[in-house]
Amino acid sequence: MYHRIASRILAVVLICVVGNAAMGQATRSPFTANGIGDIVELAQAHNQGNGGLGISNGNYWNLNNMNPALLPYNSLTVFSAGFVGGQRTVASESLEEQYTAGNLNYLVTAFPVKKGIWTTSIGLMPYSNVNYDFTYTSVVTGSNDVVEIRERGTGGFNQFYWSNGVALNKYLFVGLKATYIFSSIEKKFSNTIQNVGNVYTPVVTDRVTVSDFLLSGGLAFNADSIFNSKVKFKAGLTYDLGTDVNAKKFQSFDRTVDNRPPIATDTLIDNQSGIVRIPQAIGLGISFNRGLRWMIGMDVKMQKWSEYKRFDGSDGSFDDSFKITLGGEWTPDPSSVTSYIKRITYRIGGSYENTPYLVDNEGEMNQVKDFGINFGWSLPAGRFSSFDMAFRYGRRGSIDKTILEENYYRVYLGITFNDQWFIKRKYD
Repeated sequence: MYHRIASRILAVVLICVVGNAAMGQATRSPFTANGIGDIVELAQAHNQGNGGLGISNGNYWNLNNMNPALLPYNSLTVFSAGFVGGQRTVASESLEEQYTAGNLNYLVTAFPVKKGIWTTSIGLMPYSNVNYDFTYTSVVTGSNDVVEIRERGTGGFNQFYWSNGVALNKYLFVGLKATYIFSSIEKKFSNTIQNVGNVYTPVVTDRVTVSDFLLSGGLAFNADSIFNSKVKFKAGLTYDLGTDVNAKKFQSFDRTVDNRPPIATDTLIDNQSGIVRIPQAIGLGISFNRGLRWMIGMDVKMQKWSEYKRFDGSDGSFDDSFKITLGGEWTPDPSSVTSYIKRITYRIGGSYENTPYLVDNEGEMNQVKDFGINFGWSLPAGRFSSFDMAFRYGRRGSIDKTILEENYYRVYLGITFNDQWFIKRKYD
């Protein structure tokens, strides 16, 4: 027992070391200049194989952090960690650039307080990612001088959460999740007159830091299907409360020459208090499964991003987001003792999303769409654990509608450890 625990602790340490080296390297995207950036999906590597499906489809061997009501399925102590990497090609009518990066995706664990009835879970993962850097030029009014303008943004919010799921009976489950959201987003704006030596470059830095709690809840229903007593029907519901998150703003004004360190710095705003409005969201899911052999399902999630408010109280020129996910998985023979291949779980899925981003294209406001297909598998490791892999290829935006188009692929890697901890040993 102690050997198993030691090996798991070693694995956690290695993951943290690798994750810390990669943290903050989210792939660049101009769209993250809006609001608080890209919202990171809660889906773990095994969920990503299904396209991100997870509101209704809980199971015994994988931790589900998308709907807290599904936690009672985890009757063993479980630890999951994941890494995401990928490449993004951003194109306009005249330019095309590629970016490659990766970062730690999640660290989560759960254990049963009362087996099959109450399970609790904690986790750490990004909440949003901001990473953009673009340059453009403008002519100074009343002169022939050309100014090069540069806008950069880095950071994002992180989340540490505690969730609990309780089985009221064998049909109905409820869950509650408390999330502590923290960290900061930093944006820099500078301009430089071209073809002039030793010219001052003014740089304005804005940094918004948040520190507050979010609340969400979930329901899950499980019953025999009306089609076949061997096929189970599951449904799930999640709701995230809209919250005014406490925030502080710092703003400075620097003067530099030829990209050297600042020769002067002035603090314009020093930790001014304010709020950032995170809007409410609702998710619905249904799925059918036959034990561990196969599962198919659908999720729908909507979030009222039209209610989002910046630190200064202005809206973010966002629209409400809507996402639909379809997916499924298949395990040829989960109990096979003669064939490892038959115990591998294979997954496929896809999603379509109206993202909250709006782009003004010659006076016409167009909402950015995101479509992608996913596939993946879980390789059994030991009695109850697994190594999870998933891949996604997708496209966000379009040159004709939103000026910019992103074609991307992502690779998700995850490990899941299941074990029986906190057992009172008996001796004859």
